[in-house]
Formats: sequence, structure tokens, C-alpha cells
Amino acid sequence: MLARASSLLGRSGGARPSIARVPRCRPLEPSLQTVRHASSKRGGSSSRYMQRQKNDVFVKQRARPSKPGKQDYDEQDDIAASASGYVARSAFKLLQLDDRYKFLRPGRVIVDLGAAPGGWSQAIVERTRRKPNAGMPVFAFDLLPVVDIDGVNSIRGDFLDVAMQDKLRKMVQDATLSSQSQNVASTETEGYVDVVVSDMMANTTGNPIVDTEASLELCRAATSFAMRTLKRDHRVPQAGERKSPTWMASKSSVLVMKYFMSHEADLFRKEVLETQFHFVKAEKMEASRKESREQFWICIGFKGAHISNP
Repeated sequence: MLARASSLLGRSGGARPSIARVPRCRPLEPSLQTVRHASSKRGGSSSRYMQRQKNDVFVKQRARPSKPGKQDYDEQDDIAASASGYVARSAFKLLQLDDRYKFLRPGRVIVDLGAAPGGWSQAIVERTRRKPNAGMPVFAFDLLPVVDIDGVNSIRGDFLDVAMQDKLRKMVQDATLSSQSQNVASTETEGYVDVVVSDMMANTTGNPIVDTEASLELCRAATSFAMRTLKRDHRVPQAGERKSPTWMASKSSVLVMKYFMSHEADLFRKEVLETQFHFVKAEKMEASRKESREQFWICIGFKGAHISNP
């Protein structure tokens, strides 16, 4: 059972049951060159799945030529093998969000939570590093390994373990201090990360209550990390002043998180996210499967005081 992270918000209602935490549903320690194929003996469900993959425009786009050094990775959400391109179909979800809000910009300090196998990190590098070895690296974190990508520093561990969050924070802070004229005191009070993105998700059980709580637990942990690291947005909107979300996202701190739609998620948004950010919106991306309950919160302009270290 994975360790629980400190909750930002006291849960409403009574005590909730203990829930086993498991990593995102992918094979442990897979070979990066392994290609798995659905067996014809599995019957109609496998045939329908493979037909869906064959017709999926984003699976097809993964087969485009890629930059040298990028490796293919087989994940359960995308069994269809791709000889090159992004290592995960989910990369297109982040790219579509960035097309809309323009928050992946060169020179920004970006942390990718739930990064394995590395599709989001690839997309971030592609959008932010115009030249090799230029700018800050992407900091990727997951329980499972992230493929080797130029411009990405990865760390493995259980994100619900507060000690691992602290280890990640120190790695990012040290790298930021070494490249910028800041001091520890200023980074602790004003923040040093521009963008935190989270594609974290626990295994689904089929029980909506359990799955919703597991999703929210990861969102709480990601938000807690963001509130300890994001740069504070000092600009206070004046009465009658309106700035487009795209303009704000290109200049302000940003938190992006995947979550499952639910009443509890709506409460978390109102009671936590909307009190800590100037702009919060839920997005359902075209690259998300229609039958999926997943959505993404885009939170722009961190305005709250940084929470103290535990």
C-alpha cells in the first residue's frame, strides 16, 4: 500500500476507508523494445479494441518520424506498436492543452508528475527547447521508469510519499539556484517552478467511489507540491481588467492535473483550486477517449501563500 500524502483540505463527511494505492496500470520494468500483440484467441473484445486502435487518429499520428534518440514504449492504453514518434498517445492531450493556453514556453522550469513512459516530457521538450542543451531541463517523476530523453531529468518513487516529494523539490530547487541569481530564501517564499503538469492516475477498480477518491488523492498531492514550488503571481487584477487565459498562462505560473469527473472533484475545485489560482477551468481534450471520465484542470496564476514544509 502506498503511503498517503498530506491532504490540503479536510474531507467532508465521516472517516473514509483505507484504499490500497497502486501505480498506474502498466507492466513493471518492461523492456522498451518489447511489442505486445492482442491474441486472436481472446475473442471479440480484443478485435474491437484493435479496430479502435487502428481507427484512432492519435495512434496513427504516433507513427510519424521522430527525432533521433527517442525510443518507443508500449503502454497498456496503447498496445498498438509504433516504430517511432511519441512514446505515449497521451502526449497529444498535453499538446492540445498547450495549443489552447500557450504555457509551454522556452526558459520555463517545468515539472512533469506521473511522467512514465515519457510522452508528456517529450512534448514539453519539443515545445520548450528550440536548441539542444538549451534552457532548463524538464523534471520528470514517476513510480515507473521514464525513457531516456535528451533534456529530461527523471526521478523514480511513490509520489504519495512526502519524503519523495521533498527529494524532487530539492532536485528542482538546486538546479534552479545553480542557473539563476536567486537564493534559498527567495525560492522558498516566492517559488521557483513555472509549470507543474500531472498525468497521474491510479489503477481503476470499476468502483466509482473508490476510483474517484484515488484520483482526488493524487490531485491533492500534486496541488500540495505545486503550492510549495510554483512561483507566486503578484499581479492583482484590477476592477474591470480582463486578460485572456492564454495571455495569463504565457506569463504566470500554471498547474495542469488530470482527474475523474465527480461531485467531490467539483468541491475540491471550488474549495481549494479556485481559492489558490486566478483562473481555473476544466477541459476535455479531443485526444481523450469519448468514453473516458477523465478531464484536465488548467489552473493559472498561483496567488496563495506557500504552505510550509512538513
